[in-house]
Amino acid sequence: MKKKYLKTCISVLAVTAVLLSACGGPQQKNVGKTTMETAKLADSIRKKYNEKYEYADPIRGVARDERLKLKMGFDIMNAGFTEYTQIVNVYKDPELTYQIGSHFEWDEKTKELSVTPPRWSVGGIMSEGLDEDAPGYQAADSSLFDKGELNDWGNLPQYYMVQYVDLETGEKLEKPIVTVFTVDSEVKNAPRVTLGINEEGFPVFRWKKVPGAERYYVMSMTSSEKMGLSGDGWVEGETEGTEWIPESTAKFITYNVSEADRREPYVIEKYGEGNEAIPKDTEYETYYCVIAVSKDGTSALSNMFRETDIARKVPFTEEVKMSLNEEGSNYTQSFGEMPSYKWVTMCDGTLVQKLINYDFESAKEEKASWSGENIVKVPYKIDGTGFDGVVVVESYNTDTWKEELEKVRIRQEKLRNRAGAVTPEMKVEGETESEKEEKESSGESERKYEVTANSALSEYLAVNMLNANTSISLKEFPESADTDYLLDAWEEAVYQNPMVLGVTGASIANGGKTLHVKYDTKSEEIKKKQKEISKEAERVVDSIITDDMTELEKEMAINQYLCDTAEYDMDALENAEENDFAGVDAKFNDSFTPYGVLLNKTGVCSSYAGAFKLLAQQAGLECIVVTGNLDGELPHAWNKIKIDGEWRIVDSTNNDNELILNALLNLPDYAADKVLVEDERFVLDDKVKDYEAKSDDKEFYRIEGK
Repeated sequence: MKKKYLKTCISVLAVTAVLLSACGGPQQKNVGKTTMETAKLADSIRKKYNEKYEYADPIRGVARDERLKLKMGFDIMNAGFTEYTQIVNVYKDPELTYQIGSHFEWDEKTKELSVTPPRWSVGGIMSEGLDEDAPGYQAADSSLFDKGELNDWGNLPQYYMVQYVDLETGEKLEKPIVTVFTVDSEVKNAPRVTLGINEEGFPVFRWKKVPGAERYYVMSMTSSEKMGLSGDGWVEGETEGTEWIPESTAKFITYNVSEADRREPYVIEKYGEGNEAIPKDTEYETYYCVIAVSKDGTSALSNMFRETDIARKVPFTEEVKMSLNEEGSNYTQSFGEMPSYKWVTMCDGTLVQKLINYDFESAKEEKASWSGENIVKVPYKIDGTGFDGVVVVESYNTDTWKEELEKVRIRQEKLRNRAGAVTPEMKVEGETESEKEEKESSGESERKYEVTANSALSEYLAVNMLNANTSISLKEFPESADTDYLLDAWEEAVYQNPMVLGVTGASIANGGKTLHVKYDTKSEEIKKKQKEISKEAERVVDSIITDDMTELEKEMAINQYLCDTAEYDMDALENAEENDFAGVDAKFNDSFTPYGVLLNKTGVCSSYAGAFKLLAQQAGLECIVVTGNLDGELPHAWNKIKIDGEWRIVDSTNNDNELILNALLNLPDYAADKVLVEDERFVLDDKVKDYEAKSDDKEFYRIEGK
């Protein structure tokens, strides 16, 4: 068996706005044809999805106190409506679950219905605890820049106005019409925040400088099942810089009883039998975000991070007693008995087994004060935390102790998680004059390969990127004005379609009407490699899969094939580290796509996960790529596969390990959560729950009787 490590993927995806020059003379000859092809493609895709709503063109730059006026062709007072919201309503969320609380004014003379801002806006900044010199501070107001009732739409990134009836006739529409609108904030651009975990285990919020911003507030906001996000945000921290680290991780604790304490008699007496941590009893969820502030006002809220997701990644305390019982004492009789791991309780109460990072260079021999005998002290830190300690070896050969210690170093290295990837970044800037000219989709829209998607927009983007198109018109998808949804659909299109090769970023331009995609490889080369990948996937499946195999046997054959033939590309990882994870040298591009593992036989985790999905599809199995974190903080990619009607987790990147063979093969979520923490980037947010893995009956060690 090959020497392998636990590995993590590197994907550098940046979404940035760009400036476009006007399209001139001869190019215009192709615009009509391209527009027609775009419309035909969009229409053919939309027919496949049972979409509940239609979307109108978005409205951008609504004034904070602006009334949205709807001209009616009928007398709404005598049309049988009992509430204005039967005609039109405004929501906070794209799922159209939470009303914003708009008011309505009917002008009988002009036959206009005005939709007003809500009585209490969402996303303001609570002034309590802030200095009096804070921009927008007024002693009589509870929030900064308070504009009074019905005068402020608030600071959400976008809103959703839904029309339920025909405005001319009053008849109920078969499909409600949704208009996405944004508010003209004083600071034009909202921060785009990334969340990382530093070496001490603290969450680190980072963003880029926002033009016009004088300071930034990191806020916590509450959301309820009944109301969604509501009210003002509580300021957790403020800075004039572009990074914030909390002083303590305790603020992120979301549990009442930790997993470690779950079996204590007093806990069982109170809560009953069980193994999982018990969360705090609250009707609210907490979210963290950043808002930019100037002397004139604020930006919209940044992207948000759910506190429970942060808590899963942040270590809170070492479980010393459990580490002692399960991993061994810090006082050992030999170097071989030095513990490999320690147990840590995360801020959500779950237990995680973390590797010990020994400082072998600082190991030293000395006399024990209690016995006068020689001992060796080896200091350490627990991986991904600020917890440290010292292991003492009490019985050893003084002539060979350094050689024995080297064996421990090799053992730990075999278990080490290789990490360092960065999370995709999204940067959306305001429209400029040069962006007002449209540039239509470029290239082909031929359907060459199978597409995995959960929405028409996601499939449309996937088809375009499978054709290596660099400029994608969004005119046929007005719902893409919701930039969060556009990013969500774009990420699903990239991650769930491994034949989309070489994508390094995308940018929203032309007032949101065009998406530009950037590739690290020329179009001709991409199409050539797609053909090679497809041919190799067919060859592999023909060689390892037979018709009489069960779904489980097929899956295990694919996992074993990748373990037997592929190597993790440590050089690609090191190159990314040298480039500060802003990219890699061109010679390593393939290691981030299925081409690396299937053709070159080497790649990082995104290559393994993409190759596994393609082979599974070729074998007739339903499979997706999953993104998230390894060991709570390290960006990673793996798979979920449906076997006998149940989704199961498989991480082929890490299953080839001589010390823990196939440890991540067919796990349920509750078991994999010890190591793999999925995020919501790999599929549309409202579809994540469709892929829950609940069954452990096919788990490798269970079916092998080990």
